[in-house]
Formats: sequence, C-alpha cells, structure tokens
Amino acid sequence: MSFETGSLEISRAVAERTRIFNITVSFGSINSSLSLPSRMSHASVPEELRKHRTLPSDLVRLSVGIEDVEDLIADLEQAFNAAKPPLAIAGVRGFSSTDIA
Repeated sequence: MSFETGSLEISRAVAERTRIFNITVSFGSINSSLSLPSRMSHASVPEELRKHRTLPSDLVRLSVGIEDVEDLIADLEQAFNAAKPPLAIAGVRGFSSTDIA
C-alpha cells in the first residue's frame, strides 16, 4: 500500500512518528515496514528520471506484516495527527480507521 501526503516534509514526519512500522527499504519480513522510495530505494535515480517515471517525492510505501490491524491503524492515525501542519493526504482526506480496514 502506498500514499502521497502532498509534501516530502510531511511524509518524513509521518515516517518518523510511526511506532510499529519500521523505516526500511526491505519488504521481506513478517513485521510491518515503511519507506520513502524517493529518499531510499530510488535515491540514486536522477530526479529528472524520477519525475519522468512519475515517482512522487512524497510517496510513502507500506508493507503490512502480521501485527494486529487495529494496532497498525492506530499507529498510522497517531503519526498523521502528530505531523504538522494538519494533513491533507491525497486519497486519505479525513483519515479514519474505516478508510483502510
């Protein structure tokens, strides 16, 4: 699952504030993880090429593991709420647990 926040700074803030999702480029674990592809796995791709291939700089990528779904949702909710200014996430406006459950 992935989403955009509209801002690399907001994406970083969300990533840094999660407690269950580990920040990593590896997606081969049973634990949930999160990455910012434009700054991690695709950081070596020149910016012009990333734009041409439509890789948004603010993209947040999630890999969901075996943790309880309600715990994961709560973790994302608190990270969104802690990121300032208030979020207007593309496709996740008015985020609530029912949006991804």
